[in-house]
Amino acid sequence: MKKRILLSLVSFFAMTAMWASLTDAYQIYVTAAANGKTGATAELTLNMKNKHAIATWSCELVLPEGVTFESVEATGGRYPEGYNAEFNTVTNESGSVTIVCEGEDGVTLTGSEGAVAKVTVKIAADVTPGNYIVKIVEAKLTEPGEPASIYTNTKAVEFPWIIEQGEEPGIKGDLNGDGTVDIADAVSVLQIMAEGSNDSAADINGDGNVDIADFVAILQIMAGA
Repeated sequence: MKKRILLSLVSFFAMTAMWASLTDAYQIYVTAAANGKTGATAELTLNMKNKHAIATWSCELVLPEGVTFESVEATGGRYPEGYNAEFNTVTNESGSVTIVCEGEDGVTLTGSEGAVAKVTVKIAADVTPGNYIVKIVEAKLTEPGEPASIYTNTKAVEFPWIIEQGEEPGIKGDLNGDGTVDIADAVSVLQIMAEGSNDSAADINGDGNVDIADFVAILQIMAGA
């Protein structure tokens, strides 16, 4: 009886180790080249580990509160010629984003490890700087063939990410940076107009030119309009 129990335990742990090894061989995880900054966009890299050739892959990306998904595109040298990666994204009710990558029929990514996509995100200006976690909560990698083999890794893969304080947005019309919009800023617009400069800070109405309309816009800001 004891021998049977021992053999069962050995078999259980062997199967557990084999399953862990299999799931680790098929995985998508996040890295970043730089810290994020409040009020700015940032780039996250999706990396894929696949033991054998993969036809399609997908993952669910969970971002910190105040960080929103903007776009995704192929990156790295893992896509062979003719794969023509096409991305589809779905924003889930929870706020996470499901990313699906498909290529041309019959063209696959060989077994290896490395970057497969660049994700652009926007960090809100009111996010508190600090340490955050970006997660991949589910990854599905599909091998070619009939029927196709699908490897699903539901174990969350976490990436610690630092968000730093970005540049504080300036006050529109405060050309001299003293914290207020007053007659000195209106005079600055006139000076820039006289010099023929197209200083973007003086383009108050955003039409691409610095002219009398911007001077009027300064006066309107001063008046509280």
